[in-house]
Amino acid sequence: MSKCVCHHIPNDGVFKLGKEYEYQYGIDCICVHDDNGKRIIFDEITFLWYFAKQNINKE
Repeated sequence: MSKCVCHHIPNDGVFKLGKEYEYQYGIDCICVHDDNGKRIIFDEITFLWYFAKQNINKE
């Protein structure tokens, strides 16, 4: 799974500003696991409205 940071609070799910969350791609969607462990589904444009993808460089 990849990491993202919440920069706006979505209407669905339980999220906190500035907190890091895990997400994964689905078919025509991005799934983010909220603070309750529930999988919340977003289309890509909506996901980017609320979350910023984190780049993790592995050496």
